[in-house]
Amino acid sequence: MTATAELIARSQSGDHGAFAELVRRFERAVVVTTWAVLRDFHAAQDAGQEAFLIAYQNLAQLRTPDAFPSWLLQIAKREALRAASRAQQMASADSSTLESNSGPPEWADAYAGVIETLGRLPEHERTLVVLRYVDGLSMAEIAEMTGRPIGSVTKQLSRAIARLRKWFVEVPQ
Repeated sequence: MTATAELIARSQSGDHGAFAELVRRFERAVVVTTWAVLRDFHAAQDAGQEAFLIAYQNLAQLRTPDAFPSWLLQIAKREALRAASRAQQMASADSSTLESNSGPPEWADAYAGVIETLGRLPEHERTLVVLRYVDGLSMAEIAEMTGRPIGSVTKQLSRAIARLRKWFVEVPQ
């Protein structure tokens, strides 16, 4: 597997295929991030596509290739918030908004609470959890992709899982 830093360098040099590989690697993480804000699968996909476009246009400004996953997910979250704001403005301007016939996929309803809880994690931990459990990457692949030592990835992922366990067993008062 090609390292993320190498793909970014190639993308910055104009290799569109390298950026396409970055999109393939991070697409699910971006959609999960945008869906956590929008709660609409199609809107989340649109916001995700916009995030990738913005990332591509601003790739030259990325000084640390290892920061790409967090940087991209921050862009995705910002785009989702913008999309939510636009949708809210449109809904208030037109109170006769029609409901969409195509709702979120089955997994979206089943995992809504999980995605919401993931949203509470710090950005760097959420990135690791999504790469490991949504994209199914190995610890070695995540370490290579993020440019972090495997021990750091393991420790940070363990902390994230501990937080999630705690939050899932908390009983609302």
